[in-house]
Amino acid sequence: MFTPSALKAAVYCGNARSSKIDQIAADSPANMDDLLTILERNSKPVPYAERLERAREMMRTRRRRPVFQLLGREIAIWESDVGEETDLAIGKRLWPGGVAFAEFLESGNCNMSFEDKKVIELGAGTGLVGIALSFLGADVTLTDLPDIISYTEENVLMNTMDNNTSLCRYTPKVRPLTWGRDLAEYPRNNPRYDYVIGMECVYIEPVFNDLIATIKHLSDENTVILIGYYVRIKQREENFRKLFFENFNVLSELAVKGRAFTVLMAKLLPAENIS
Repeated sequence: MFTPSALKAAVYCGNARSSKIDQIAADSPANMDDLLTILERNSKPVPYAERLERAREMMRTRRRRPVFQLLGREIAIWESDVGEETDLAIGKRLWPGGVAFAEFLESGNCNMSFEDKKVIELGAGTGLVGIALSFLGADVTLTDLPDIISYTEENVLMNTMDNNTSLCRYTPKVRPLTWGRDLAEYPRNNPRYDYVIGMECVYIEPVFNDLIATIKHLSDENTVILIGYYVRIKQREENFRKLFFENFNVLSELAVKGRAFTVLMAKLLPAENIS
């Protein structure tokens, strides 16, 4: 005979409605077959696909708004409250590398000047890095996939505008860019970007070549390229490093937050320099 507590645990696992739990326990089935019969009678199983869609819908609507004290300002970022291991995280949540780089920008370890520099950010996502660069006096264009830039723009407007007045030297711009596909919308060297930056862009190996092609298209001989990534899948990151080193002149590797997060600083190879 099942105890009442064991019955309730089994009933919860069986997805029976909570209003039926006590009644099922009172029936006191003597064996598993009896319990399964009661569960079938009192529960309404939900198909896996429906349960998955319910979970995804809940994740879509879960949001949070962490606040960062950066560059003497309070920067609040809306993000989806989801884990990294879901496609819903791409572009719609804060990734630790972006936070690490934004913090690095105001640290004594950053010896780069962004004031009055033209910067384009790839995979801007929720916008923290681009917003921080804007407050450093850079003329920033934040880019991401067309279905993500609404998230980017929301945070950019909320943090950099006050009653239609820009709080930054240059009003940051948000534009769609699909790597390797929308390059005609970005005429080569018009404008000339001083920096091409991408933090936490190394996550889908099939688009690595598109990412490389996009960086090349946006750069000239003077452009500084900064690409940062965490080592999450060792072989994937090693494949990206190999491809990156083959295509660019890597000047240095910045250990932004310990050895786990690396920022590659590079320029075009001489053969790639096209006026």
